[in-house]
Amino acid sequence: MTSEIKKEACSDANKLLDEVWRNGIPVDPVVVARLAGLRVLEDASLDSNILGALIKEPHQEPLIMLNANDHPNRRRFTCAHEIGHFVRRGATLEPYTTIDFRDASSTRGEDDEEIYANEFAACLLMPDEDVKRFVEEGLGDLEMSIRFGVSREAMNFRLSNLGLG
Repeated sequence: MTSEIKKEACSDANKLLDEVWRNGIPVDPVVVARLAGLRVLEDASLDSNILGALIKEPHQEPLIMLNANDHPNRRRFTCAHEIGHFVRRGATLEPYTTIDFRDASSTRGEDDEEIYANEFAACLLMPDEDVKRFVEEGLGDLEMSIRFGVSREAMNFRLSNLGLG
């Protein structure tokens, strides 16, 4: 079941990239979010234990809030993660109210929604083809993490998931 969720997330991330992103790497998740119809507040004053949030209220555009106190790489991943939640829900504009907070438990990916959003974020920020190309070129995890704009930990996790590290 988990592998199917991850395949779906990666497929959806690649589809979104194909639709809205033409600027290579690093992928800017804030720009992607905005092109997908979401508002993004990049410097929200959130509690230290809240990484970000996706808020959708009736008759309003969805809003992603990113914790101003987090490292830029963390905010990038959180933004991509919240886009994943939005995409998973079918990007519906029908009236509903939801608030998804991304906290430390979200990073563990213990339920299907979090597994999907984490994999979506990884695939959006570190597309398979680019990761594989950099490995073939002999780049190390540190240089790749810098080029993709992600933490070294995220890069190593991605390499491991692709069977490359």
